[in-house]
Order: sequence, then C-alpha cells, then structure tokens
Amino acid sequence: MKTAIVTVPKASLYETALAGAVSDELLSGWVVEVRQSWEDCLEITTHYGYSGWVNASAVRPLLPEERCLWDGGSPNPAGRETCQKGCSVNTSIQAGKGSFSPAIICHNIIDVLECPTVQARALSTLFMGSTVVPLGAQEEGWQRIQLADCQCGYVPACMLLTPADIKYSQIKYSQESLRHAILEYALSFLGTPYRWGGKTREGIDCSGLAFMSYYMCGILIYRDAVLAEGYPVHAIPLSQAKPADLLYFPSHIALYLGEGKYIHSTGNIHSFGCIINSLNPDDPDYRADLAGCIKGAGSIF
Repeated sequence: MKTAIVTVPKASLYETALAGAVSDELLSGWVVEVRQSWEDCLEITTHYGYSGWVNASAVRPLLPEERCLWDGGSPNPAGRETCQKGCSVNTSIQAGKGSFSPAIICHNIIDVLECPTVQARALSTLFMGSTVVPLGAQEEGWQRIQLADCQCGYVPACMLLTPADIKYSQIKYSQESLRHAILEYALSFLGTPYRWGGKTREGIDCSGLAFMSYYMCGILIYRDAVLAEGYPVHAIPLSQAKPADLLYFPSHIALYLGEGKYIHSTGNIHSFGCIINSLNPDDPDYRADLAGCIKGAGSIF
C-alpha cells in the first residue's frame, strides 16, 4: 500500500470515485494510505481510520524517508506504532541536513508568508490542524516552516504546537484542564457556517467540530456522530455528562458545556452554523427538537 500526503490547504473526501457525496475534509500535511486509483481519483484511508476518495491532484506520494517526519504531526489511534520525533530526512526538507519535528497549526486560519513580516506576500493559507515542519530557530517571533507541497514560508511561532507540546499538556494538566482545552477549541468555531463534511473555519459540520476539538488536544475520536469500537469515547449516563463530554442525537453530535448548554454545528435552516443551544426548556436557546430525541452521552474520561 502506498503512502501519500495532502498538499492543498483542504481537500474533500468523497464517498465514491465519481465525486458524489462529500464525507469528510482532509487538511494540509495529513498522511493517508492509498488503496487504489481510478482515473484521476484515489481511494485512501486516513490516519484516523476514515476511508473515501480524493482527487489525485490534492496529494503527492510520500517517500519512505519522509514518513516518520510527517506522521509524527498527527495524533494516533490507540495501539498504532509511530516513529520517534526528530527523524532525519534529506529528501523533502529544504533547510539542509539535520533532524526535524512536525508542528500543528493551532489558529483557526493563518497565512504562510514569503518573508517574516506582516507585509509579505501570502504563499498559502492553512487551517487549524494542518501539519507543517519548522525549519531552524525562531526569528524574532517568526518561524520558518515547510509545507507538504514543499513551499517554505513564515508564520508567527505562537501559531504552532508540536506533538511534544500536546503530549506534555496531557500529562501536566488535570482532567478539568483538558476538558477546558477541548472546549476552548470548540468555542473558537462559534459563528462558523455549517458545511457537510467540513472541518475548518470556512465551514464545519457537527462531527467535524467534535473531531477537531479533540484532535487539537491530541485525541482521536470517531469522525461520525456515533460511538465506534476502537476509539476512546465510551458511553456514559446522560446524568453524568460533564463539560467536553459528547452528546449524541440521531445523526447529530454536540459537545456539552455544562448546566444544560451544548455547542454544536447545525444545518438547521433557522440556526445555521456553529452555535450554543440548551437542553433546558426555560432557556431562550432551547432546541425542543434536539432535547426531545437525545440518545445518550459519551466520554473519554
């Protein structure tokens, strides 16, 4: 099976090779396994176990010596072996010899600039969760990076998280702090329009919001609005739900905020996009249609 890497800012994943229904969205720097090709489409499986078809122009083959580098920028399912950070590659990296570690864009949307100044020309625009490779030391708060398409440019260093940063935070902070961090990412999407299969500030769906909020904290949950084996979310009684736990409705998912409130991305024509609603009938943002059909709750804790 061949390995490839997404080289465009975002790429739609389709259910079939005929580019019918969209099922997901892939971000720059994400590594995928290529299962087969058909005309100008590739059937792929993502690092979080989701499969579908992508336009072949949205990816490039990943050389074996690059695999350890780029794979290290993504959270991994339980039991998956990965290379240690700091693998040395000589093929794609443009900054010379040495060891490099990946990083993840931690701001909703950011321009990659040609020079370390805000007046510079934008080479590309990346979304939160995209993987890049930092090159060399910071320059007065700017970090030179390489993109998956091999372009090199600059972003503010504060816009990057390394896998080591995420792992350290999980160890250092309490369960309460981790719950808070998950919700901070979810709340950063407030006001984003609804987009089926979306995962970015340009448009996001319900399971995309849940997925990205956990992904940015180094945790892979299932992409769809159901509990699935092999992923860390387990069912809990609704009465035991705490902030950052997940609420499940028929074909819909939300993140619980506490006190009956939840954040979700909804395609409802009257409340379109990422918003906060309530399970409490006395609240003005109560959604009777959802409160009346809630199926249960899930938690990683």
